[in-house]
Amino acid sequence: MTVRPTVLEDFKTLVREQGMSDDTVIIKKDKGKHTQTITRNVLPTLAAVDVEGSGDDTPLFNGTEACRAAPDTGPCFGMLQRYYYNSTSMSCELFKYGGCLGNQNNFESERECLQRCRTEAACRLPMVAQSCTGQPLIWAFDSSAGLCVPYKKGFCQGNGNKFYSKSECEEYCGVVKDGEMDTRRS
Repeated sequence: MTVRPTVLEDFKTLVREQGMSDDTVIIKKDKGKHTQTITRNVLPTLAAVDVEGSGDDTPLFNGTEACRAAPDTGPCFGMLQRYYYNSTSMSCELFKYGGCLGNQNNFESERECLQRCRTEAACRLPMVAQSCTGQPLIWAFDSSAGLCVPYKKGFCQGNGNKFYSKSECEEYCGVVKDGEMDTRRS
């Protein structure tokens, strides 16, 4: 079997792109003998989470803390596209997740991110149209009219004032429907 001469250099390039140094590549000179190698733990050992009465070791989602945390790629080398909530801009933004550990400000979809972290203040954000493709119909709350309005096809909302259905927008922003009494405090 013949191996292309550039394989080692290509592999070292891949190693560097993953954030590791060249000295992590080990080349065995004598391929005929098995030699004991030292294994290293890539992941730190985690203490078990004890949530009393929960029935499992899954940590509970704490939206207040999690949604204010900076995005954390974690120590692994994956390149997964995820969303984190930016509490300053009140929107969900993309980041690359390594695939392990990190923190709870890490969502597979923008929709999940918004539903977990968005605050009622998002309803007062301006409507900021952005060109986009492949998005479902997006709704936003028009605070001057007090109504939830759809965006034209091909446009999305650029901040947290973004909802995936009219009913979600109305429920979240407290739109008073005809025949209902407004019981909200001013």
